[in-house]
Amino acid sequence: MSLFSIYSKSRTISGVSTHVIKLDHKFSKFNPKAVPAINIEELNSGIYALRHLTSALQSLNASPSSFLNANNTIFPTTELKKEILNATSSLPARSTQSLGTTVEAIQENTALATVLLINKGLTQLIDKVTEINLATLGSITTAQIVIKPLLGLTSLSNTQKKTVMASAVVPSPEELVIHVKKEKAEEIKKEQDKLREALEAAGTSQDEIDKLLATYANSFANDFIKNYIEKPLLAYRAEIGVPIKAMNQALLSIAAAVPDLTPDNANIVNGMITLRAIFEGLQTAMDTVPALGGDAEIIQIIQALTPYLSKTTFSEAELKTIYTATALPNKSTFDRYLTSQQVARYREKITSIYQKTISNLNSVRQTIQNNKKIIEEQLSMFQQAQACFTSWVDQAFKLKTAISGKFSSYALTASMEMFAALLCLSFMYEKLATPEKTIFDNFVEQFLKLRVISDGDFVYGWIAKMNAYQELAEYSLSTAVTNTTLLSDRVKARGIALAKDRRFFTDVGSKMQHLTQETSFPSYYMKQGNVYLPDLDHFMDVNLVKGTIESKFEEKSRNILSQFNAVAGAHVLTLQTQIAALDTQHTNLNPGSASFTEQRKTAVESWLKAESLGSSLIYMILNSQLPKQAEFLTPLIEEINFNNIAANALNDLLKITNEFAVTSVYYNFSSYLVQSKEGEDLFAGDYYEALLGLAREREYIARDTERCKRAAELINTLLEKIKHLPGVTTAQKQAMLNATSFYQYSLTITFNQLTVLDSLFVKLKMTPLTKDKKYDKQKFKITAFTDWIPSLAALEGFISNGFPNITPTGGLGPLFTQVQSDQQNYTTQSQTQQLTLQNQMTNIQQEWTLVSTSMQVLNQILSRLAGDIYSN
Repeated sequence: MSLFSIYSKSRTISGVSTHVIKLDHKFSKFNPKAVPAINIEELNSGIYALRHLTSALQSLNASPSSFLNANNTIFPTTELKKEILNATSSLPARSTQSLGTTVEAIQENTALATVLLINKGLTQLIDKVTEINLATLGSITTAQIVIKPLLGLTSLSNTQKKTVMASAVVPSPEELVIHVKKEKAEEIKKEQDKLREALEAAGTSQDEIDKLLATYANSFANDFIKNYIEKPLLAYRAEIGVPIKAMNQALLSIAAAVPDLTPDNANIVNGMITLRAIFEGLQTAMDTVPALGGDAEIIQIIQALTPYLSKTTFSEAELKTIYTATALPNKSTFDRYLTSQQVARYREKITSIYQKTISNLNSVRQTIQNNKKIIEEQLSMFQQAQACFTSWVDQAFKLKTAISGKFSSYALTASMEMFAALLCLSFMYEKLATPEKTIFDNFVEQFLKLRVISDGDFVYGWIAKMNAYQELAEYSLSTAVTNTTLLSDRVKARGIALAKDRRFFTDVGSKMQHLTQETSFPSYYMKQGNVYLPDLDHFMDVNLVKGTIESKFEEKSRNILSQFNAVAGAHVLTLQTQIAALDTQHTNLNPGSASFTEQRKTAVESWLKAESLGSSLIYMILNSQLPKQAEFLTPLIEEINFNNIAANALNDLLKITNEFAVTSVYYNFSSYLVQSKEGEDLFAGDYYEALLGLAREREYIARDTERCKRAAELINTLLEKIKHLPGVTTAQKQAMLNATSFYQYSLTITFNQLTVLDSLFVKLKMTPLTKDKKYDKQKFKITAFTDWIPSLAALEGFISNGFPNITPTGGLGPLFTQVQSDQQNYTTQSQTQQLTLQNQMTNIQQEWTLVSTSMQVLNQILSRLAGDIYSN
């Protein structure tokens, strides 16, 4: 019968009851100033509310060691464990250096040292226990017999080492109970007879009597062991524990180094750190209580896990063995040697390492996501380059049609698109991975060296002519050029710069330098007054529609494109496979389905049972819940930060490109002329209104050209800022670089489109007409070159809508649309993520409200408990 009564008192919460401990019973003999009547630590650790509170916190990791002084024990330890600590704290520490540098050497030297301790220790144990003869205990006798031949040996076989370790742990608790029951059978029988008489006199039923008598023998044996055997046995265990502790430390010192964490080795790293945590936790426990090292289960754990310490990779079965060991030693083993606080410290370490494994998995999953986004960006850029190459080679077929049909406008479009596509490929090339660069190195050079005109230009020469004209036109329209040497020098300088700075332009740049020496070069310009200006129609007649197309130009182009598409398609498939593999890896490393989930649950439950309630709550809040919430919120906040940075970075660019939104409205001179055309070079309408319209469009060209230059300067600055942008991931930075680079080469294309359009207007000659010798307000005349209206319409269309046959297209309208779309996407994503963050913060607030309420309940429980215990 207990010394105090426990009464249940109903609570308002269904299914839950609290216990009011009554210590004022006349038989309790409770003195609040004496040693506490009950172990408050154990009671506190066992409060059922703990499970509810831990569920509320949704956390599986906790410990107060970082915040509480473990030596400041509020509640005293038991007298027996005080004696264990006092007896073992002065034991000499063994140097791990003398044990060796290999597992075999350490185990052998430990076994040799243990042989002497077993031989001496068992003899002393037998002598110290005088109340019973331990010499007749079979396991002790056997151990003494098998150890004798090993005395004096300097080396041991594997079998002999196993014999030593097996002998070191005798006698077992079960063997002692059996031995005491056997040796004290007569005394036990007498006490059972007395107990039967007392129970029968009290009117106890026969079933109850039988149950009590059946348990009495074990109770007698356990009490006997505790009173007469336990203390000298623990002293013997402490002697054995010294070399075991030294062996454990030596094994730790030669353990394989834990590699840096990567997505590929996350499971291995988690296994290694868990294994080390077990050995380190046991080492700390044995440093505190060396007797623990002499226990059979401790030695078995060390022996079972030792082979894994030197490994740098594990099988699934080996990982399972490691994680299963985290639930060991059993509670009964620890309770024989350690206080509840000491057990909690060990369980805490194991629980903390599980939290680390979860953190590792979350960390590598973030790395995998980042790597996936990098490959997705890489794939996107490659596919852009693939589409650009395809549209570039496709111009060969259009060029054949234009040259064969002498369609100067069509030839101009194809030539401008060929140059623009190659320029874009050159920009994109900088963002490609090395294997991708190899693909383009091969096929771009093949196409550049195809001959376009029989006995005439190659593709690179054709592109050189178009770019030479664009450079010359831009220079002569913005500068008063008074001699042709300036034009030649300009083209040469640009050719040299292109050959030096831009991939794929080596032959193009070299050709541009030689063009100035060719007889066709004067067709690029004309003289008006004292200055030289671009001559678009003469340039097209002489350079773009003369000659005969090479007979196999189209066939060879198709072959190159076919081979390229096969290689590019295979590479795209490779990248898509890599992305799929990363998705699978991300799923496999989900902490929620980790292979150690059950073992982790067991380890945490063991820790919760060992730890005091208040301490566990402190640790769960500070070391588990807060880091977990931070781990969840950090990526979300980083995404918000990135989207805000990206959106703000595009604001200044958007201010410039906003003016491009209605380009189709004011680049429409050709539409006006087509609608008013009445005959050969004749147009209906007022001459001065038409002249004003032409002047206004050229003014638009000058204005937009200046805006393009300002936008290009801003983009160059932005690219440099992005390269050194803090607080963003590699994938995020790559996405911004790719998008901004797109604006860069789109602007370059658009700038050339504006230049060629402006050069066309130079060739237009508008004259008023007279009727009856008076100015005719209804009609005027424009003279220019053949196909000038289709050419004008095409060039205005390029500026408003971009090139029709290549990608990127260039053009003011598409550029505005792209910048605006990107900026809005960044802003929308940021707003969406901010809403998500707001919702998550609301959820977190609700969680902490629950935690606060739970701690108030805990405070009430402990206050009531303390009040009932110390009511006097």
